[in-house]
Amino acid sequence: MKIKYEMPESLVDIVRIDKELRERNAGTFQDFVGFYISFNNDEDRYYCTPDDAIIFGRTGANGDHFAFYAFNGSFTDLEEAPIIFIQPMAAGNQVTLVARNLKDLLALFINLKEIYVLERFRFYKNKLDFINDYNDNYLNDIRLRENDSNFIINLLRTKIEGIVNIDDVYEYIIDLNKQIKLVVDNDGY
Repeated sequence: MKIKYEMPESLVDIVRIDKELRERNAGTFQDFVGFYISFNNDEDRYYCTPDDAIIFGRTGANGDHFAFYAFNGSFTDLEEAPIIFIQPMAAGNQVTLVARNLKDLLALFINLKEIYVLERFRFYKNKLDFINDYNDNYLNDIRLRENDSNFIINLLRTKIEGIVNIDDVYEYIIDLNKQIKLVVDNDGY
């Protein structure tokens, strides 16, 4: 029997933000953060999407999508469920744990100002690798989008309660992967 999940309040808030952006003709949530909302739509599943993943966002590139990881129904409140990033084209590394919950994913975006950095943590051997990669491959583009980043960060902070500060992203990801072990292999099943 498949569990019917309610959309968590933080995701409802994101939908409201997206609607507000569209009404202002300011763009979409995807334009600013890098994914659009597609909640619990089985048509968004790929061969590598874990059975107990509840998809909530798609990037629009290569089938990449974000999902709540429900650990076979042990998480009934998706507000607390860990977040995984599924990338069908990333041979051998399709499923990556990226945050403890949705609010932490948003906090990571606020700190990094780029969502795709999260896919690369498996390549870093240490914090210096992360800093160098971030500076070399993301920082210039982030600086070009600084006004847009500040705008969406302000919206996120004012419209979604409980987003914490994550000052050290590298340590957060290292601790996250020590504390939470995915029950899928990285072939997705």
